[in-house]
Amino acid sequence: MPRVTRQSEVVSVPDFRGMPISEALLAIDSVGLVFGDTTSRIGPDSLQGLVAVQTPRPSASVRPRRRIYLSIYRGLEQDVVVPDVSTQSRRNARLALRAAGLIVHEEPDTIPSPDPGAVTRTDPVAGSLVPRGDSVTVWYGRGLNLNRLVEVPDVVGQRHHTADSLLRALFFWPRLLGQEGDPDNPLILRQSPEPGELSPEGSDIRLFTTADSLD
Repeated sequence: MPRVTRQSEVVSVPDFRGMPISEALLAIDSVGLVFGDTTSRIGPDSLQGLVAVQTPRPSASVRPRRRIYLSIYRGLEQDVVVPDVSTQSRRNARLALRAAGLIVHEEPDTIPSPDPGAVTRTDPVAGSLVPRGDSVTVWYGRGLNLNRLVEVPDVVGQRHHTADSLLRALFFWPRLLGQEGDPDNPLILRQSPEPGELSPEGSDIRLFTTADSLD
């Protein structure tokens, strides 16, 4: 059993080599460590999906919550298709991706979503062909509090990309209207609602790129 010394707050890193990746992830969590990332290396089919190398090494003394990095064996012809888990629950998405032989990282999304915990997107995107054992980042929605009023920021004079990021971070839906100037990143000349107004989370914020755009 791994040694955990509370007085000195030291964890003796277990030996994860030879474990299936699913078992290694559970073992990492069970001793108070954190999975960091994974790489893959080519190996015989009999070792496919097993841990080849780990960092830190087995028996190393580390602090609790130390990140553990794993290298996983994969076969020569073991590319898999990233399944489409959009709108699924985080649990179901994890199960589907792990069943495909992929490692899952989860991140809260800044894109407004009415369903808390539902998957909004993945990277790589669904349908991508990736090596078995690669990592897939899963973003999930935080949900919306329609009773919470948020002050609309002033994005007039900002480029579209900057304005879009600012509004999404506050859980608004930016809507670009009109198209003049730089077609990829136009200048915002007007917005509705006006800066300083209070709007519920998830509200549309219309961004105009021409002074005479119609609401």
